[in-house]
Amino acid sequence: MLKTVPLNKNLTLDQINHLIDTGHVFVTPFGLNRTCYIVVNHKPFMVIATDISIRGVQLSGSWYTWEEVEAMGGVYDSEFEALKAIASGA
Repeated sequence: MLKTVPLNKNLTLDQINHLIDTGHVFVTPFGLNRTCYIVVNHKPFMVIATDISIRGVQLSGSWYTWEEVEAMGGVYDSEFEALKAIASGA
């Protein structure tokens, strides 16, 4: 049986490289159950990242594909980052 094991400092560099090479390690752009911001009508809108998957993200209970999030202008960790994106034309 293959079981999910959290990464820890006891893994060797070879083990970590193997996980990366086989596509078993992913980095999420923000944490779960944390506030983040999306751009709606050229204004930052606070949402909560309730779930993250390989193909999409759930923001305040609504699922979006990564392509939809990109088309909306992205998801930002802080309101300041969202405002900077708006100012630069996102």
